[in-house]
Order: sequence, then C-alpha cells, then structure tokens
Amino acid sequence: MGVQQRPPQVATVRGDGRTVGAMIDRLELSERVRALHEAILQAPPALCPERALLVTRFHKQAANRRLPAPLRQGRALAELLGGKAVNIWPDELLVGNFTSQRVGGGIYPELHGVAMLEDLARFERRAVNPLVMPPGARRQLLTEVMPFWLRRFIAWQIRPRWRAARFVASQLSPTDYLINETAGVSHFVPDYRTLLERGTAALCADAEARLAGPRVDAEGAAFLRGLIAACQGLQTFADGYRVEALRLANEVGDAERGNELQTIAQVCGHVPRQPARTLQEGLQAILLAQIALNLESLDNAISPGRLDQVLWPLYRDDLQAGRLDRQGAFDLLACFALKLCEIIPIFSERFTRFHGGLFNGQVVVVGGVDAEGKDCTNELSLMMVRLMAQLRTRQPNWHARLHPGSPPAFRARIAEALADGAASPALYNDEVIVPSLQARGIELAHARDYATVGCVEPVAAGRSFLSTDAALLNLPLALEWALNEGRAFGSRRRSGVSVPAAAGCGGIDEVCRLLERQLEAFCDRLVDDLQLIEAANARAHPTPLTSALLEGCLDSARDASSGGARYNGSGVQGVGIVEVGDALAAIEHVVFSQRQATMADVVAACRSDFVGHEGLRRRLQRAPKFGNDDPRADVYVARVMEIFNRCLSGRLNTRGGAYVPGYYSVTCHRAFGAVVGALPSGRAAGEPYSSGLSPGQGRAVAGPTAVLMSQARLPLDLAPNGVNFNIEFEPWTVAGKGGRRTLQALIDGAFDAGCMQLQVNVLDPQILIEARDHPGRHRGLLVRVSGYSACFDDLAPDVQQEIIDRLLAGKSGCVGVGVEL
Repeated sequence: MGVQQRPPQVATVRGDGRTVGAMIDRLELSERVRALHEAILQAPPALCPERALLVTRFHKQAANRRLPAPLRQGRALAELLGGKAVNIWPDELLVGNFTSQRVGGGIYPELHGVAMLEDLARFERRAVNPLVMPPGARRQLLTEVMPFWLRRFIAWQIRPRWRAARFVASQLSPTDYLINETAGVSHFVPDYRTLLERGTAALCADAEARLAGPRVDAEGAAFLRGLIAACQGLQTFADGYRVEALRLANEVGDAERGNELQTIAQVCGHVPRQPARTLQEGLQAILLAQIALNLESLDNAISPGRLDQVLWPLYRDDLQAGRLDRQGAFDLLACFALKLCEIIPIFSERFTRFHGGLFNGQVVVVGGVDAEGKDCTNELSLMMVRLMAQLRTRQPNWHARLHPGSPPAFRARIAEALADGAASPALYNDEVIVPSLQARGIELAHARDYATVGCVEPVAAGRSFLSTDAALLNLPLALEWALNEGRAFGSRRRSGVSVPAAAGCGGIDEVCRLLERQLEAFCDRLVDDLQLIEAANARAHPTPLTSALLEGCLDSARDASSGGARYNGSGVQGVGIVEVGDALAAIEHVVFSQRQATMADVVAACRSDFVGHEGLRRRLQRAPKFGNDDPRADVYVARVMEIFNRCLSGRLNTRGGAYVPGYYSVTCHRAFGAVVGALPSGRAAGEPYSSGLSPGQGRAVAGPTAVLMSQARLPLDLAPNGVNFNIEFEPWTVAGKGGRRTLQALIDGAFDAGCMQLQVNVLDPQILIEARDHPGRHRGLLVRVSGYSACFDDLAPDVQQEIIDRLLAGKSGCVGVGVEL
C-alpha cells in the first residue's frame, strides 16, 4: 500500500499570508482556459432572435395572456428556459448559454426591445458595434416579433395612454433624463448563498408551504405559483445540459473529455435543484441562475456578488478532501469568468451613445469584512486577484473591498495587478460605504455584507431591490435653465420653470437658489415619470425568479417589483456634477470675488457660446477648478451634491424605497453634453462633461494627490448610490517594485483620507493610438470606463479619442487624472 498523501491545507490570508500568496502566485492560465478565451475573442458579437421568438410565441397564446401577471411571467420564463438551444462548447467545464450564439445578445420586445430594433436593416453595417444576424433572424423579428409588441411593450402599459405616448417620445431621444427602468429593473445581487445551501427544490417547497398557509390572497397565490414555475424552469434548464452532456460523452472519442462530460452531466443533474456539494457544482448552479435571471429581465447588471465568501466553504472542503487542487479551482474560476463574457447588450445606435462599450455589469466582489466587522479575505480572494491579473476580460466586472484591516498580501497583489495594466479590480472603501448604507436604513450586519452592482452601486447583497440604475439626469441642463430664466440658450421655449433673470443675482447664493428651483422642478418631472414606469413594471412585468432569490419576497408573497424585497429604493445618477460645480466656482471667483465681470456679462457670453467674449472665457477657465485640492472649487461640487440630495430627499418610489443620488454616467456625459449650451466653467456648447466625480479634461493640474484630496473633501455620504472616479498612469510611472509601492501608497492614502471609490487605468497612449488607427491590432485591450471595463475596439471613435486626449493632456506630469468615460 502506498503512502497516503495528506490533503492540502487551507490557510487564511491573515494567518499565513506569505505561504498562501506564494502558492497562488504560481497559478497560471491553462491551455484549456487560453483556448476558451481565444474562441470568445474570435466570435463576432451577434444578435440572437431566440429569446424574442420564444417569448412572443408564449404571449401570443390568449390563454397565457389571461393568466395573472406573476404566474404568466413565471411560466413564460420556464418555457423560454425549456425551449432554448443547448450548446456545450469544446473544452468547457461549466456549461450554459445566454443565447444561441457563442457571443451574443437577445431582444426583449416586451420591454424596450422594439425601440432597439430600429437598426434592424443595418446591424451588420454599423460603424460601432456591428452585429452578426443569423440566417432568417431579420425576417422573423420583422414579421413575427415587432407587430405583436408594437403596442404591448412596457412603456405602452403606462396609464393613461397619452402619458405613454409622451413618455415614449421623450425617451427615444432623451435630453434631460434617461429612465433605464423602461428596460426592466434587474441591477441587483441575488441570494446565491441560499441557492447553493438549499437548492431550488427547497425554494419550491417553501412556496408550496406558504401557499397552504393562512393569509395568502389571490395576488400572493399567483406570485407563489409563478415563483414555483420559474424555479422548476431553472431545473429544466439544467436538465437540458445534463442530457446534452451525456449525449456528447457517448459520442466523443477522447476518454478524458468523455469523463469531463460525464461529470458535467452529474453536476447538472444535481444543481441547482439540490444544494451544491463541490466548487464545480457551486459555480455551475450560479452560472445557470445567472443566465436565467438575465433572460427574465433586461437592464441587466445582475451581479454574482461576493463569490469569494459564497464559494469559500465549497472550495475549502474540496481542497481538504483532495477532490480538487488549487490549479483545478483556478481553472474553474476562469471558466466561469469566460462564460460571463458570452453575453452582450443589444442597443440601437441611438442608445449606444448613452451605454457604450458592450457593457453588461456582472460584478464579482472580493475582500471586505464579515457581519461582525472582521476581515474575511481568504484564499479565493487572492486567487481571484491572480485571475484578474492574468485573464483580462470585460466580464465579470471585478471589484475589491478594502478596509484598514485588509491583509498586506491582498493589498500588494491588487496594486501589482493594477500596475501591470489589468484594469481590475475597481476599489471600494468599506469605511465610507458601510455607514452610508446604514444611513439608508440597512442593518449593520447587512451593510457589512454589501456587494456592488453594475458600475459602482453598493447594495445589501441578496436582500435588496434598489434599482440602482433607475435613471440618469442631466445636471448642467438645470444650470443652463437657471441662467436663462428656464430656457435653453437660443430657445424661446421654456423647458424649465420661470425664474428671475440670473443677471440680477447679487451673490453666489442667489445663483444657487435659481439652480435649486430648476432642479427641484426637474426632479418632480423625473419622479413622476419614474413612478409611471415602476407601476407598469409591477403590473405587467413581475420577475418571479428574481424574487425567489431575494430575501423577503417569498415570506411576504410579493414580487420584488411590488416591494417584496427586504430593502427597496431607486438610484438616480447626477451626470455632469463637476461641470456644474466648476461653473459655480467660476462665477463666484470672476463675478463676485474678483469683480472681473458681471452676471449679465457671463450670461451673455454663455448665450453666444463665447463668441466675442474670448477674454472672459479665459478668465472663467483660469478660475479655481475641482481636482486641485482647492477648497474654493471643491466646495461648489459639494454644494451641488447637497442641492441634488435635497431635491430627491423625502421622495419614495412605488415600492416604498427612497430615491437617492449617485454619480456615474456610463457614456451619457457625451450625449447629454451635446445638447447643453456653453457654461460658466468655460466649457463650450456641445462639449462632453467629465463623468462621475472626475475633474474636467485638462483641469486637474496639481497631480494625483491633489485630485484625491478634492475627492475626499466631498460629502460622499450624500452619494449612497455610489460614485466613480478614475486615475490614470502611463506604464513607466508605476513600473517595478518601487512604482507598485507608490501606487499602493496612493490607494491607501486616498482611502485613509475618505475617498469612496477608485479605479486605476495604466495605459500607454501610443498603444491606444495604434488601437484606434488599426482596429484589431490590440484585440482585447481593456480600458476602465464609468465603473466597468470595455474593450477599446468596442467604443465609439469619439469616445476612443476622448480617452487618448485626456491621457495626453496629463502627460506633462506622467499622470492623467480624472480620465474617465
């Protein structure tokens, strides 16, 4: 008998950080993973008609349309999951397809899909994000899908119908605000811990027991039956892959691949119906649920959350039992990450201006504290950082939580990955975010268990339906109205509310009061429209599978769209806040402090787009600007945050949660900027804003530390929906051990000072120029966008040029600060 080998020991990062780090540092991407990655990179993005056709065929049956909405939606999802094509690609260890294509996106005709089909005749020929169309897809969408949904999609469910018509017209070319809930809600972190610990069979049993109990009305009963149908549909979905894996195992000539397929079949036969027993089963259950949730509703950003915590028991037990070694676990995590890259959003060219970069926003979070406030970084945390450094993909959107007790090994490897150009992870400060969640009424233990969603938004994982991307609002437009008596410059039509002429303001406080009056009325209109679409979603598009994986819904027998989750809310992004703050600072400095011009002069200059006022424009441009550690400017960005917060404060959505502000913009800063006139910051008409809380292009001239101090000076507790801020370096400035230590010190210093969030891009502008001029030469080159990563090739040319310009603008100091989309 041979000597029995001891199973590998699992060490905590804190207890044996050096040993663990050394083991993790030896992990490399396997040939299997490299082949899978290459196959995904080579696959052209495609539009898949499968979802639209299956959903349409279900709803065309009159009997289905007569069902109560929650039951109808649960059965529709089950039919969709049971009718999808099943593909298992070569080399895969984890299986499941978002669409029938290797890389593709579906159409959601019942939500905003009809509007997205305006490019149907030219998807393949678009200059930005062209899409392959499978044979016959255009005809099927045009003849079968569009006619049925033309007067049935979600915005058309708004009552009264004249409001629906007005709403649809405004959202087709939004200038003041963009309401994302028109495409559904999503934007949440499912309770994957419960899914892995209990399985869908237990969730169905709970729903059956709740049905048999007292105090369940007809609406609650329909919800519970819809939840059961959706969970059973997820089980059917898994069974399809079990059958296909067995078929392939019997046909494949390679014994090793045959064994892998047999294992896949066994895994899919067990999860998600039953509790997961291994890391492979855990990842497979999450992947199948992730696909199903993305098919259930749009506005995606369904985020797996704290996978290093959720998967830790399975990984630990696998390792200790000898079922899996670290390299095997690394391969499984890489396979999971690559599967998330197979979905893309389908936007028309019109809406690509607002949501550029083929973004989906499936966030995986590592690090942070546990419910007691103790550090819970573990081996999986380090392993995922290693994966970020080696496998550079646009999905998942990797985030890392940091706090004063984060292990040095964890911090050091994050800094190393970022310095080497990985673009991940984005960094989040527990010391700021946990109290901000508590202030929203979230229990301390649940706040400590937060995960981020989509771009940057913190939520109570598995417990909240906070609709974090409900809407984006054009803040500088409110300032333009404030300066011009409620009108856009050059327009006779009053879009805002009537206010006295800004030329008569005797101080900056009066200007701020005009701004607040406009913004208050602006928020009135926004909330009015938002509540119409919230009610339409609850009435016509409940989401029973989503609700099955959110605490509170099953117990209350209420869908998440109707307020069933433990915590509710809506996030409204203030786009262009720095532009407004810089404008107010310039007015204060040039008009009221230095007396170099009058308010009438400033208004006239903006009205003429500075033609004939070039000298005044230069004075306005030289005024204090945010991002230079100058309180004279920073205080006005803070003041705008306070104004916006007051304007939203006290308003509740139809689910009973508060509307709260956040500051990120995806690529709305370009689209919104294009419709706003010149501003007192010195910005010309039509120019893009800075995004999130980043300084304006070329305005931060005092170096990265000054930018971070300006960030830390802001009242970030007034941004409970999150913020994003980028800081960019050229590669040679953070090269070597010294450069990495400097970068780590900068990150630590920023969070010690009170910054909430930080994203690091290490980019060579010459490489970006080559990528711009020769598409495909740097295939897979990632850049950090507004809280997410995108392939540079997937961005619109003007956005690519903006990134390059901003990098070059900061080149004199070798650092580009606030360089963000």
